[in-house]
Amino acid sequence: MTPDENKPNVAVGSPVAVQAQPSHDHRGHGHGHDGAESSAARLLLSLALNLLITILQVIGGLLANSLGLLSDAAHNFSDVVALGLSYWAVRLGTRPPTPRRTFAYKRAEILVALFNSTVLVAISVYIVIEAVRRIMHPQSVHGLLVVGFAAAGLLANGLAALLLRSRQKDLNLRSAFLHLVGDAFTSVGVMVSGIIVYVTSWPYADPIVSVVVSAWISREAFEIIRGTVTVLMEGIPEGLEFSEIDRAMLEVPGVRGVHDLHIWSISSNDLALSAHIEADEAALSETTPLLTALKEMLAERFRIGHITLELELFGGDCAGSSCEIDFGEPAEEVE
Repeated sequence: MTPDENKPNVAVGSPVAVQAQPSHDHRGHGHGHDGAESSAARLLLSLALNLLITILQVIGGLLANSLGLLSDAAHNFSDVVALGLSYWAVRLGTRPPTPRRTFAYKRAEILVALFNSTVLVAISVYIVIEAVRRIMHPQSVHGLLVVGFAAAGLLANGLAALLLRSRQKDLNLRSAFLHLVGDAFTSVGVMVSGIIVYVTSWPYADPIVSVVVSAWISREAFEIIRGTVTVLMEGIPEGLEFSEIDRAMLEVPGVRGVHDLHIWSISSNDLALSAHIEADEAALSETTPLLTALKEMLAERFRIGHITLELELFGGDCAGSSCEIDFGEPAEEVE
C-alpha cells in the first residue's frame, strides 16, 4: 500500500471496507527449511533402525513362538511405514506454493499423521484378537529368546524415539514418535513376559502383555486422530481460546468491533486467522498503524502467522454482520 491508499476518501457516516493484505509473518511458523532437513535426517535414521529390528524380531518371534514378540515386530513394521510416510510428508512440506496449492503441501503431514494413527489402532485390534485366542488355547513360548530379541527392540526403539523427541509440536512427527515410544513399551512388556514364562512356565503372560500394550497404544493414537480431525475440519487450534483472541483484538486501540472471526490450522505449526475489523473514521484514516498493531499482537501472543483482516467503518452497513454476497438463484440453462 502507498501512503495515499491508506487514507480512504469517505463521507461521514458512509460505510467503507478496506481489504488488508494477508500477513505472512513467519514468527508463527514452527519449522524453517533447516528444521525440515533436520527432521528428515532424523526420520531416515529412525527408519533404518526400525527396519533392522523388524527383521530380527520376525525371526525371533517365529523361533520362540511368541505372540508378544511378533506383535512387537508388527508394531515395528508399522513404524517403518509410518516413518517413511512421515519423511515423505516432511519433504512435501518444503515445496513452495503453487497457483493451485497456495498453502503448498503443508497439510500432507496431517494426512500422514491420521493414516499412521489409524493403522496403529487397526494393528492393536488385531493383536488383541490374537491374544484372546492364545489365552483360550495356550501355546508354549521360549522365554530366553523372547527376552533377547525384545531387549534388542527396546534399544533400537529407544534410540529412534530420542531422535524425534524434540519435534513433539508437529503432529506428523508426533505420530511417528508415538509409534516408537509404543514399541519401546511393547518391548519392555515382552521382556517381562519372557522372564515370567522362563521362570514360571506360565503361558498367559505373553498374550496378556500384548493386550495391555495394545490398549495403551490405541488410547494415545486416538488422541492424535482427534487432533488431526480438528485440523482437517478447520476447528480452532488446540491451546487457543476463541473468546480470548476476540477480546485481545478488541483491546487494540482503534478497534471498535470484531466479527466474522475465523481461526484455524494450516498444519501443526502454521496458524491462520481472518476477521472483519470495525474502526471509527479517525482510525480508518491511518490504516497501516492499526493493521500493524493487530498483526504484531496476534503473532506475538498467539503465534498466528497467516492473518487477513478486512477493515470496516464502525456503524456502517456491514458492521456487526457477515456482509455475505448474495449470488442469487442459478441461471436456468437454455436448451
